[in-house]
Amino acid sequence: MSDPYSKQSQETSRRKITAASEHANTESPPAPVSSQPVSPLTSSTTTSPLTGMIMPARTFTAQTPRWLRPFLSLPVQLSTIFSLILLMVLMVAAILLRDASGSNALLYPTVALLALGGIVLSATFTTLLLRPLVRLTDAAQAIALGDLKQRSRLPPLHLPPQDEIDRLCGSIDEMVTRLERAEELQHAAEERFSRFFSDASHQLRTPLTSIRGFTEVLLRGAKDDPETAQRVLTLMRNEGERMTALINNLLTLSRLSEHQPLKMQYIDLLDLVKESIEQARTQATDDRRMQISLRGEAPFGLQANKERIKQLLYILLDNAVKHGMPAPEGSITVQLTKREQQIEVHVIDNGPGIAEDELKHIFEAFYHGQHQRTPGSGLGLAIAAAIVDAHQGHITVQRTPDAGSDFTFMLPYTK
Repeated sequence: MSDPYSKQSQETSRRKITAASEHANTESPPAPVSSQPVSPLTSSTTTSPLTGMIMPARTFTAQTPRWLRPFLSLPVQLSTIFSLILLMVLMVAAILLRDASGSNALLYPTVALLALGGIVLSATFTTLLLRPLVRLTDAAQAIALGDLKQRSRLPPLHLPPQDEIDRLCGSIDEMVTRLERAEELQHAAEERFSRFFSDASHQLRTPLTSIRGFTEVLLRGAKDDPETAQRVLTLMRNEGERMTALINNLLTLSRLSEHQPLKMQYIDLLDLVKESIEQARTQATDDRRMQISLRGEAPFGLQANKERIKQLLYILLDNAVKHGMPAPEGSITVQLTKREQQIEVHVIDNGPGIAEDELKHIFEAFYHGQHQRTPGSGLGLAIAAAIVDAHQGHITVQRTPDAGSDFTFMLPYTK
């Protein structure tokens, strides 16, 4: 049995749709459909050969007739205009010089020869004067198609610019230079991303492979031996914690790379250094010396994100503990220097140091030196550099005279 309310609602909806359709047809009548084929020039978008992005294109709404196309060339237009002006001048001169008695046998041939010669000279000089512009147009079209090497086809640039063509050549040459620089930066960023993705995949694959192997050991019967099962489960937990730490480091590095503003507050850097030294002492397996050296009067205040600065100090001190010389000869020094506009912090150890060819790569993500003695993900120093960069600071590393390492970062000083 049909529902009368449903029929009524359907009829109401049908009436609304019909009324809306009639209203739309009244306000915006449909455009007539042309039977002519659509020209490529009428496309509303185009794809950039440099970036691959779709961009709006300025197009013609109508196709130019074939017989009119030769007259769209600038040299032809200028030659035609000059020729018409010359013909008008010669016609006026012929009228003024015409002899009323009728002896004009040489006048009209002379005027015709002058007109012909003027047209030839006009076309010749126009072509010569516009030759640099033609070369410039051809080079600009080749550059627009993505061939930046065609900048060599640009007319010679005079400094200072002598005319409009010189200024236009200079502008196009500067744009090509910036495009080349942008392409280089894009390729470098793509290479860094590819390397970062590959390294991250490798680092994540290692603990997953270990966990899978431990699981197979348990399935083969190790679970029946409580001692073996406990040892395997402990190793699986360690690998899981390692993978968790790696993912957290990746997330931290990703957030810092977004250059989002950090929550700043006033902190005394000396207090954070003392706290970080005590934390490093508890994590060290020996009694190596850890000391603080001050060059300037306290307080060492600055506007910074407290948790990020603590993470920065932890990374540098942990790196010094892992790669520095052990006790009793080993020592770690944190030196604070107050300058006029910034605070300079040195974390110095007397370990074997870093090879000269590795110094420029030490802050890259997943970088492992050839002489690295302790395992790690290779993200710590990259995170440290990102933290310093987020605070508008600067970080460097160099070898000390005692063959150790000196990590130095500078942050803006706040009174």
